[in-house]
Formats: sequence, structure tokens, C-alpha cells
Amino acid sequence: MVPNDVCSAKIATQRVVRLGAALFNGDHGRLAEEIARIEAAGLDFVHLDVFDGYFVPDIGFAPRTIAALRSLTKLPFEVHLGVKEPLRFASSLADAGVDLILVHIESTQMIHETIFAIRALGVRVGVALALGTGVAFAEPVIGEVDAILQLSRVTGEGVKGASFDPKALTRLRSLRRCASKAGVDVDIQVAGGVNRDNARELAREGANSLALGAGIYRVPDMRSEVERVRELLATRSVAESPHESTPRGKL
Repeated sequence: MVPNDVCSAKIATQRVVRLGAALFNGDHGRLAEEIARIEAAGLDFVHLDVFDGYFVPDIGFAPRTIAALRSLTKLPFEVHLGVKEPLRFASSLADAGVDLILVHIESTQMIHETIFAIRALGVRVGVALALGTGVAFAEPVIGEVDAILQLSRVTGEGVKGASFDPKALTRLRSLRRCASKAGVDVDIQVAGGVNRDNARELAREGANSLALGAGIYRVPDMRSEVERVRELLATRSVAESPHESTPRGKL
């Protein structure tokens, strides 16, 4: 049954905002160099897409590729796992050294068991929501996860850097209200068309981790672009964070 309770609670107006890089938008022939650029730019985490060609009609990074990149940086590796039956990949991703695995609520009929199994591997765990999935589906697990990833464009539409969908904004507001109602300070993330034009609004509506997309790879100086985004965030009185994953805890 679809939960129908509309979470209602006051949303915090200030929070820590981390900026990460969605590596899928980088040059796949020069991944080591892209990791070096990301680190030099002062970003806080690396967002990695793992797709199986079935749940998402594209192929993302293989666990062995992630393992090969792991030694190149100390930045957190946070995986968006867009696959059917995510536990098929969880152990190999944990072995690859990832810090957070975000599984799609839509990808398994046993989401609670999946969350517990991933946490048992010693990895932080979260859930991901496609734009077409009701926010209410996250409510039963919001107290069990470290993070929730809201996609802000259609995953696997085949266009890197495709348009941001503003429907994500109202969904973020609902997710933050749900978290506040549950009394948990969950890390609410956004990926998909995130750039300097929408970062402030995303943070204002409840996001505290933004995976920047193609925009930071297209400019010659990634660091300057990231600094520009941080400046824009600061104008909305949104704090910044060090290079670390957001802890899970009570408000």
C-alpha cells in the first residue's frame, strides 16, 4: 500500500551543504585524471553511477573500476546503484571500498532487508528515488538510512548533462519535512542536471549534498566553477562542509 500521510513539520533553514562530482559526466578515457581534477577542485565526495543495463538502460561503472580508482583519493565514494536486485552488487562494491551505497526503492521488493544487509557489510546505506516514484515511499525507511538521493532528471535517458526537472524541488521539501517529522537528520542528496543555476534553490528546499554534473567538466577550470557554486550557496546563508560524509543522527 502506498503511504498517504503528508509529512508536515518546520524545515530547517540552514544546513551543511556538501558538493560532489558525478564522475559519469567526466572523460571515461581519463578517469584517473578526472579524479585528480575533482580532488584539486576542493569537492567533498565522488558520486559514482553503477547501472546494469536493465533497471537503467545504460551501463555505469563496474565495481572493479571503482576499486581501481579507490587508491587515487581519500574523498568519499558514494554509489548510486541503479540496478535490479541491488544485493547482487553490494558485496563487490563494499570490497571496492565505497563509503555509501544508495539503492533504488523501486529496484527490490525487500527494501528493509536490503538496507540491513548493506549496513552489515560495514557500508553506509541510503535509498534513491526516481522522479516518478512517490516521496511517501521513502517515509517507512527514512529512520533506517543515512541518506536519500532524489534524482532530478530521468535516469538513463541517454543524454549526459540533460535538463534539470524542477519537480525535484517540491519533492525535496517533502523529504526534508518527512525527516524532520521522524526526528532524523538524514543526508538528502540530489543528482541529475545539478549546476550553478539551481544549486541555491536545491539547498533552500532541503538538499544538503549536491552531485554536480556536466557543468563542472565543461569549463577549463573546475576549481573556479566549484568556488563559484560555493559563493552562490553562501548568499543563501547555507554553510559548507569539510571533506567528509554527513553523519547520521537525531535532530
